[in-house]
Amino acid sequence: MDYGRKENMNCVVSTIPERCRRCYCCVRECPANAIQIQHGQAVVLPTRCVGCGNCMKVCTQNAKSVQDGASALRTRFERGNGAERVACLAPSFPAAFPDVDPLRIVGALHTLGFTRVVEVAFGADLVSREYRRHVETQNETVITTPCPAIVEYIEKYYPQLIPNLAPVVSPMIAAGKVIREEYGSDSIVAFIGPCIAKKLEVMDDNVAGVIDEALTFDELIELLAEAGIDPAQQEAREFDPPHADLGQIYPVAGGLLKSAGISSDVLDEETIVVEGRQHCLNIISEIAQGNVNSKLIDILFCEGCINGPGMTSCLNHFEKREHIISWVKSRRNILDRREWEKNIARYETLDFTRCYVSHPIEEREPEEAEITGILYRMGKQETAQQINCGACGYETCRALATAVAKGIAEKEMCLQYTIDNLERSHRELADAQAQLIQTEKLASVGQLAAGVAHEINNPLGTIVLYSHLLLKQLQEIDPAREDIAFIISEAERCKTIVGSLLNFARQGKLVVGEIAVPELVEAIIAMVEKREEFHNVRIEKQIDDELPPLHIDADQMKQVLLNLAMNACEAMPDGGVLTVAVTAGSSIREVCFEISDTGIGIPKENMSRLFTPFFTTKQIGKGTGLGLPIAYGIVKLHHGQISVQSDEGQGTRFTITMPVDLRDYPAESQMSPRELAAALSPTSHNLHPSK
Repeated sequence: MDYGRKENMNCVVSTIPERCRRCYCCVRECPANAIQIQHGQAVVLPTRCVGCGNCMKVCTQNAKSVQDGASALRTRFERGNGAERVACLAPSFPAAFPDVDPLRIVGALHTLGFTRVVEVAFGADLVSREYRRHVETQNETVITTPCPAIVEYIEKYYPQLIPNLAPVVSPMIAAGKVIREEYGSDSIVAFIGPCIAKKLEVMDDNVAGVIDEALTFDELIELLAEAGIDPAQQEAREFDPPHADLGQIYPVAGGLLKSAGISSDVLDEETIVVEGRQHCLNIISEIAQGNVNSKLIDILFCEGCINGPGMTSCLNHFEKREHIISWVKSRRNILDRREWEKNIARYETLDFTRCYVSHPIEEREPEEAEITGILYRMGKQETAQQINCGACGYETCRALATAVAKGIAEKEMCLQYTIDNLERSHRELADAQAQLIQTEKLASVGQLAAGVAHEINNPLGTIVLYSHLLLKQLQEIDPAREDIAFIISEAERCKTIVGSLLNFARQGKLVVGEIAVPELVEAIIAMVEKREEFHNVRIEKQIDDELPPLHIDADQMKQVLLNLAMNACEAMPDGGVLTVAVTAGSSIREVCFEISDTGIGIPKENMSRLFTPFFTTKQIGKGTGLGLPIAYGIVKLHHGQISVQSDEGQGTRFTITMPVDLRDYPAESQMSPRELAAALSPTSHNLHPSK
């Protein structure tokens, strides 16, 4: 992108990262959308910034800093070689130091090292005459140009209005020209005022070299403090000539018109006085649309220069205004009118005209699909979800999405999006904590299983063997036979539990092979149909004919499906319908198994415990509580998901979604014990009880 000269200049305002607190106030208040958010920090873009300083006004954390002009001024003083050191003092200074005699400020500047202190207001007197002449010759709307922020804004964002800008320099530049004429072209001239945009103006190629440095009142106070100078204790000194007249009223809204002798009557449709950020943006937009017929528009980004961002005073707007008016009245009473007119005549022959250059912001306009995609990722795909709260700093959710697409904003600026993410993070953290606890339990179970199998299996085998021997030795009518048979039954049950523990502990290795979906389902149905206790259960199968062969561990998946089918049948003691459905998943690389029944359902209080080892609702001796945990682990080893929905009295549906081909995951053919423990950790979000 070609932004011309201003592409490489330093930004006059920057962010202090350690103070920035992501409040986005600066984003909201920036008229030029010149604040870019990077990793949560506000960064001022020099190519877009107009130097209005609104971001400084609204930043409650003092996280904005201004380009240092004081250090550069010191360097110039050190290299001055006897040249005049001229302070060019803005007419708003009485409001900046309300508790100090204004002429003592002049004395303080002399003590600080300036050899001359001149009123910018005299430059205002000169440009006022230029405005009056220019307006009289124009038929189109004229926009005043004392405010450099307005000039910057129009050059960058409304270059089509450049012809409407009055080709007149600002009072600061006019005063600088007078100073160099009066005190020498080699004079070191420093403007001191409330405006940050003046720092941009002194670098503007069209007026460069007239003013050497631009300082704010804040910087002046720092310089005085460093030098140990108390303005209130300094000798009062008069300004150096030439002295000013009504140009001193410029800092007050409408001051230019008053100084130029142009009517500002509210009934006069020829002139409009506009101040304040939003009013300025609105009037400029209206002028661009051809909706304004007034001849002269006096625009100030601030509510008068007395409210500039570099103004240190804590007085309110009206108190500042009163200070300026009081000062102007007192100065006019002592002004030598004849001397003033002589000076005006002497200097009005200087060239106070200037030109303006278009510096349009050239940036890529995002396509609609890109904006829509960002809105979707922010959870604002529907118009009703775009609440346009403005907390992000942008007026609408769409405007934020556009800024994100341009790279000057982040999705996280959206308060609703951030809160939703925070809530989701909290839920995930709770799930992770639960999973950690579950992982520890399962890891312990895995370790225990191997020990139990080794230590208990052999004694159990001995008990069963000798019990059978005893049973054979007893006669049929011996009452002890019943006790021995009970011992054998309980020992066999112990062996079954140990076998389940072994199956649980041995998970982690998959033997992948190819199997057709119908073959897998038919094998499960055949095993269930052979069970005599399920003769009153009707089995239905629903298989998608277009499903490809599966590359999975068929034996382990049969164990999963059989376990679920058996549980379903047991949940229908009085008969019902068992449905086994297999369909394509959300993509062609996934398959979805559904095992559903019309049985008694699962109580809500048990839903979160279904996959917990040893949890069972079956009668003692009927179940170990390891079937579903084993099934869960096998599904996880297949990179799948298992969920359950159930309504008491209406039935239950288990859903398994898994890859069609495990060869897509070669690294997972075998898992370490730690990985296995993590894989076998069910969390509450796997359960979806219907409402």
